[in-house]
Amino acid sequence: METVETVPADTDVTTADRTAPGGAAGAGPGSAPAVPVFRAPYDWPAIEECVRTTGAAIVPGLVDRSLVDAFNRELDEWLERNPRQAGSNTGSELYDKFLGRKTLRVHGVPGKIRASHPLITHPEIVACMRRMMSHWSNEILLSVAELIQIGPRESAQLIHRDTGSWWPHLPREEHPWNVSAMVALTPFTHETGATRVVPGSCRWPLDRRPRGEQIARAVMDPGDALIFRGDVLHGGGANKTRDQARRGLALSYCAGWLRPVDNNMLAVPPRMAADLDDELLALLGYVAHDATHVDGGLVGMYDNGDPLGALRRGELG
Repeated sequence: METVETVPADTDVTTADRTAPGGAAGAGPGSAPAVPVFRAPYDWPAIEECVRTTGAAIVPGLVDRSLVDAFNRELDEWLERNPRQAGSNTGSELYDKFLGRKTLRVHGVPGKIRASHPLITHPEIVACMRRMMSHWSNEILLSVAELIQIGPRESAQLIHRDTGSWWPHLPREEHPWNVSAMVALTPFTHETGATRVVPGSCRWPLDRRPRGEQIARAVMDPGDALIFRGDVLHGGGANKTRDQARRGLALSYCAGWLRPVDNNMLAVPPRMAADLDDELLALLGYVAHDATHVDGGLVGMYDNGDPLGALRRGELG
């Protein structure tokens, strides 16, 4: 975690709801910054260039509502069987505040909610992630799939960069090695805690702090996705409602040779992985990363071979 919050948590800031059919929309001259919005038909080169340069873009309607509804139904059933309390008890007061005292978080989602699988392997999301990280790696891994449900009366999350999970001082260059998609599962509004984003902060020095007027809000409907670099400053917004939770699925991907935040091979152990498709298993780490085409080597092997082959032969238990 690399937090840089310096403005009041409930500072009112601009939204990213300036839109135009078929293209990007953003702030007008003299207005506060907004996260650019790209409507269908999606211009993926423009979207990816926007994420690369400004740090984030909103893609409305990217995920079909049937997938959102299926995920929400299965999640509700899972939570009924496995009651969870909002808030965290990590032993660190600062980290508990960062995670949110009224925020429900569920990690290891692919091993708990099967309806997450078509979201994790969503063709357009995965293709975007592969292209954006192709400078660093010929493949990608799922770093974390996390359910984030901001409860009523929750304060705003500390502004931070996701890349701080690895090492804050790793090089931050034109091409990112960590990119995420926050999929809205319920409405993301000013009142419910729409994600706060600082456009352009992926190019800032680590010690630069945002001012309130530099922070935008990602206002989204269910099925919309906020795609952002891991090194852009962002954080959950304050939920000012009395009875509405803001639910989102954070899908974070990283270069295929980088250690993910979550240990997905423990979240989805071999006995569970055996009946899953190869594409999902590759994202979870069941395929070795091969860099021999650029005079590199292989990482993530099992017994000097490909773990997916061993899994399919029944050698992993």
